[in-house]
Amino acid sequence: MVESPTKAATITSYLGKDWVVVATKGHIKDLPPKSYGVDFSNSFEPEYEWLKGKKSLFQSIHTKAKKSTAIYIASDPDREGEIIAKHCFDELKKLKKPMYRLRLKEITKVELKLQLQKKMGLDLQSIESQIARRVVDRIFGFEVSPDLWRKLKIPTLSAGRVQSTVLHWICEREKEIQRFSKETYYQLKLIGTFLNQNIELKYHSKDKLNFQDTNQVLKDLQILPEPSKLKELVLTHIKTKKINRNPPKAFSTASLLESSFRSLKFDSKKTMRIAQSLFEGKKLQSGETVGLITYMRTDSTRISDSKRELGEVFLKTNYPNLLLEGNRKNQKQKKFSQDAHEAVVPIDPNLRPELIRSYLTADEWKLYQLIWERFLISLMKPEIGEEVIYEFPIGKHMFLYSFETIFDFGFKNFYGTNEKRDQKNPLGKVGDQFFYQSYAIEEKETEPPTRYTQGKLIQKMEDTGVGRPSTYSSILETLLKRKYIVEYQKNIGPSALGMKVDNYLSLNFQEMIGESFTKDLETKLDQITEKKESRVQLVSSFYHQLQSILKSPRKKNDEAIGKSPNQSEDEKKSQPKSHQKSNDSIHTKIENNRAPSKSKLSLNQGMSQTCPNCLEGFVKTKLGKNGKTIYFCSRYPHCDYITYDK
Repeated sequence: MVESPTKAATITSYLGKDWVVVATKGHIKDLPPKSYGVDFSNSFEPEYEWLKGKKSLFQSIHTKAKKSTAIYIASDPDREGEIIAKHCFDELKKLKKPMYRLRLKEITKVELKLQLQKKMGLDLQSIESQIARRVVDRIFGFEVSPDLWRKLKIPTLSAGRVQSTVLHWICEREKEIQRFSKETYYQLKLIGTFLNQNIELKYHSKDKLNFQDTNQVLKDLQILPEPSKLKELVLTHIKTKKINRNPPKAFSTASLLESSFRSLKFDSKKTMRIAQSLFEGKKLQSGETVGLITYMRTDSTRISDSKRELGEVFLKTNYPNLLLEGNRKNQKQKKFSQDAHEAVVPIDPNLRPELIRSYLTADEWKLYQLIWERFLISLMKPEIGEEVIYEFPIGKHMFLYSFETIFDFGFKNFYGTNEKRDQKNPLGKVGDQFFYQSYAIEEKETEPPTRYTQGKLIQKMEDTGVGRPSTYSSILETLLKRKYIVEYQKNIGPSALGMKVDNYLSLNFQEMIGESFTKDLETKLDQITEKKESRVQLVSSFYHQLQSILKSPRKKNDEAIGKSPNQSEDEKKSQPKSHQKSNDSIHTKIENNRAPSKSKLSLNQGMSQTCPNCLEGFVKTKLGKNGKTIYFCSRYPHCDYITYDK
């Protein structure tokens, strides 16, 4: 018994005619969608019910199970898969047949044979941990969502525990962009020759130079006023730093989603769907259906000994000069990693992407190639070299010239970049002279914080221990579905509704949606799996803490909520019935001719900038439908100032 029909077909091809493989198509039961589904008088026990259509589906499975001599349940090898297995066990135990749990971390004949021999039972502690998470999330949603309805007067709002934490990150980043004040600074360079080569020396300073500072340096050097008295500078010190750039580690779920998003432009949902198909197996030239990658929901970058050996043999045969041989240090896993599964790696590196391309869709091939290359690269030599820094002091000022010398490109040679870096750098010694010819001043501006992408958000979830590999994709999907966030050209920003919800939640429920609390709860859920924490105790503590907050007086939000410049007052009054207009207000259409001619404002200066039109409000920002930042007055519609970042 497996979860997906595709996996069922693959495993059927491995087994003889005496076996029947069926698919549950995911969960068969869950908490009821409209009622609480938690028995508070009985240690917070969940009250599961059949999902739509699953009772009749399982009836056919039950009929086949009656005729069997033994039952093996091979739902996915994680907590969600474990609760599916538990529900199947409960429904079939009346048959009094031997029942075993299979945990297939890859879909291959070898792995299947190994798991069949183990004849394991349910992991009761993983089930306890999954139930705790589900009940905690249900309590939070059913208690906090009605509070949102009442206080914000929008009856269809809902709040999720982990989603609220991620929404807060997105909203805080938006506020950072609003508060950002652009600064202009200058980079001073001296242009001349050193050992008969044309080079530029950069001025070194701990602080950024303003225009006055730059002029003062030039005066100190007697470059100003003309004619210049500066003729030469002497190299007084040479610093060298070793370069040892290790190859990237094999993929965890988060790093796979981030790299897929960055390199292939696949969103998290698409990446996980394709990875699932590669895990479940594809029919290759031999006619056999073969699983191509290991289980794709993992927070580990660890490579198993068997997979490492396969990779090293492949590299010795095909890329012998790139393999890092000898003893390897055990790579330390991230702080919040459970390390329950190895990294996402190919089952067999000999299945080169180009050999199986015709058996995969275009997108499957791209993702498989990404995983295949990352696995091999993780086993390769580091890039080795040194950075050289020449110091040219003059008075109290310092100028630098730096370059890199690479001795071995290591893993970077795998990409076919056997290029030699520019070897024209002058090999100087202390006492050599730089002959000054001219100077250049480069004007620069500080950049505002960038909005998150899906990849960066998921990477942050992994780094902070918020969420788990099986939930990363669904967290963002839920926020998009609720219209709390919007995405345009890969940038994610909060909608007006999302800002409003976050402002209320962060004021009144910060204790329960803060990053620290969320990752502490994840740690406790892990401790349930390790028998170090009680499910009932964890849920009870969470419930009573939440009730304490709900009984306390509500804090009012005095901060102005960004409103759409093109939303009418009538629409605002009717918001409970048409809140989607508020959600989409971030998609404001910009009319260039509405920007007043006197709006010569330094863009990205945000909330610290007074409105140049009315001189009473301040400039606010939001992500526009065209992916640009919109700037508008906080007094809108009383002030019609609006412009955008060009």
